[in-house]
Amino acid sequence: MIIRSGLIRNRDNIDFAAFSEHWRHVHGPLALRVEAMRAYRQNHIAARLDAPHGDRLHRVDGLSQLWFDDVEAMRVAMNSPEQQACIEDIRGFLSEVTLLIQQEGETRRHGADNRLPMKLIYLLAGSEAEIEAAVEALFAALASSSECTAIRINPVIDRNFSVDSTVSSGSQIIDAVLEIWLPEGETSAVAQRVLTDSAGVGIVGAFQADEVILKSA
Repeated sequence: MIIRSGLIRNRDNIDFAAFSEHWRHVHGPLALRVEAMRAYRQNHIAARLDAPHGDRLHRVDGLSQLWFDDVEAMRVAMNSPEQQACIEDIRGFLSEVTLLIQQEGETRRHGADNRLPMKLIYLLAGSEAEIEAAVEALFAALASSSECTAIRINPVIDRNFSVDSTVSSGSQIIDAVLEIWLPEGETSAVAQRVLTDSAGVGIVGAFQADEVILKSA
């Protein structure tokens, strides 16, 4: 399957708590009406981590994840009346949305398979080989420092989509989205160190997120 992520920026005059409330309880139900969507998650930013190349992209206040069978199924869904209702809502509460179309990667796990409560998200720039090498090193480091962890790298496969011509978007500079799940009480220190030290890999965005699952595959 593919993942369509929206890097979303709240309007500056809207309180962050009000933004999160609207995204989850107003926009979320609208998005759930899109029939071709297989799964839907919202990632509400809980903390911003060091991102050396963060000035290359607009501020990110949340990251959505919508699963579709393939790009064509997503394209049809984006032309549906249900998606149009989502666009109307987006115009009212967001200032920018940058879409990242990704191939869903394989989730690699170490330790227990139960859902881990802490989530980190990294927006990465670099070649496929450089990012793969960094992820391999990161998984090894996490496996040696934590009782359990899960990690998934989703490469960006299409840069030709935007929400709508009336909705501002940022530059298409992300090559992959990295998701990391950790036990409660863990920190981002290992991930920050490994990724920062990885040659050829740029961190464009780095976040601790509160993951909200609105629809499971």
